[in-house]
Amino acid sequence: MRAALLVTLLIVGALVAAIWTISQRPARAQEGKASEITITVSEAEKSTLTGDVFTFTSEITNQGSEKTPALIANLAFVAVDGSTYVDPEDWSGERTLSVAPIAAGSSARQTWTVKTVLEGDVAAYVAVLLAPPELSASSPLAVSTAIQMHVEEDRKLNPGGVLPTVLAVPVVLAAAFAGLRVVRRRA
Repeated sequence: MRAALLVTLLIVGALVAAIWTISQRPARAQEGKASEITITVSEAEKSTLTGDVFTFTSEITNQGSEKTPALIANLAFVAVDGSTYVDPEDWSGERTLSVAPIAAGSSARQTWTVKTVLEGDVAAYVAVLLAPPELSASSPLAVSTAIQMHVEEDRKLNPGGVLPTVLAVPVVLAAAFAGLRVVRRRA
């Protein structure tokens, strides 16, 4: 009985070890490719006001010895202060870009546009991964350093130049109704 149990444990152990080894091989190969891609951004910090629009660039560099497959670059945002609501679609209309394969030792540059929506401390970063069909659950991910954005509320008396219209419309309407009243009294 002990011998059968020992043989069963050895077989199960060997199967677990074989499955673990096989499952680790693709991940290790892809980890090497991820370490060959670096991403730099043109900004480290940005102090701005709500409603401002600014651009920055990212550069994906292939430091490996082979051409990369096609890539996907994605602009992401995170509230650093924990209280600022960050809806990525509001902060940037185009957050995902396709990147053609990059030759060994070469780079690809992307330009990103950001509109600061709410006040607070927000970080933006670029993440790069393989494009389909190479993309899988165990695909590597390369990430840039974060751009620290400090956004203060812009309190303008005349945002967008609408103050004259806001003041003029009630005056014009009041004058029109007063004119109608005078015309009706005379009639």
